Amino acid sequence: MVKVFKSNKGKEQVLKSYDQLLTLWDTHIKEVDLVTKYGTTHCIIGGNTKNPPLLMFHGVGDNSAVMWLLNMKELSRHFYCIAVDTLGGPGKSVPNEDFSTKDFDQIGWINEIAAILKISNFNIVGVSNGASIAYRYAVNECSKVNKVVCVEGGIITSPIKSMIITLLLLFPEILIPTKKNLIKSMSKLVSPKSNIFMKHPEVIEHMVQVIKVHNNRAMFGYKPEKYNKEKAQRVKEKLYFIIGDYMVATTKSRKEFVEILNDGGFKYDIIPNAGHAVNHEQAEIVNNKIVHFLLS
Repeated sequence: MVKVFKSNKGKEQVLKSYDQLLTLWDTHIKEVDLVTKYGTTHCIIGGNTKNPPLLMFHGVGDNSAVMWLLNMKELSRHFYCIAVDTLGGPGKSVPNEDFSTKDFDQIGWINEIAAILKISNFNIVGVSNGASIAYRYAVNECSKVNKVVCVEGGIITSPIKSMIITLLLLFPEILIPTKKNLIKSMSKLVSPKSNIFMKHPEVIEHMVQVIKVHNNRAMFGYKPEKYNKEKAQRVKEKLYFIIGDYMVATTKSRKEFVEILNDGGFKYDIIPNAGHAVNHEQAEIVNNKIVHFLLS
């Protein structure tokens, strides 16, 4: 069975911080545990069940509590929000022995979540690796999704190259994971014009804890869908991409990403004064754009 946290003490610290973050969401929520083939999947649910369902997926090195801190209150006004802690991520989901690189079927897993919650047609929003999860589901199960928002990710032409580029952005500070180095490392992923870490120090505090104790290999089961233009065109009208302008300006991979979006005629927006944490850095703008696209 995959080991999600490097130590039990580290796990306790992260989950304590997780609960503290939830007290800052400033909206009514409930937490549920869904028993799936691959383990217990933890979800944070907000909003009226009569609203359109919205599945929400976070990135690799984070969890639902920190990812949707500045988004859930507004999104849950319009949608029945289901924020999923991905199996293998540093959240409250607990994978079992079937969750492995070889056997994990992430599309089947999402179908299980939808079936347990009795939602047959839904929207999806994902950030970073969560965007890749959302995109893969959209192009393979297009009849089950209404619309999909991919924030800072989604389309990938070379999975290994994308992973290496992201890791290089965090070097060399990530090699010596002191709090100072980790803050400096993560600051490379946000716009210099952003004040997210000053405005919300609880985000950086939580992420420092996570980086120190999370076993990133636990997320290797999530295989992104390699971009196929013909396949993507079938669901083009259901897809919408949000990107931070800082990442477009500073990384070659993001420039290439925009070129693919233009070539395919996909709908997208580049958000000013924002980097990889665009849904935190420009939360109000991103919330409004998500709502507008999904309800239009």
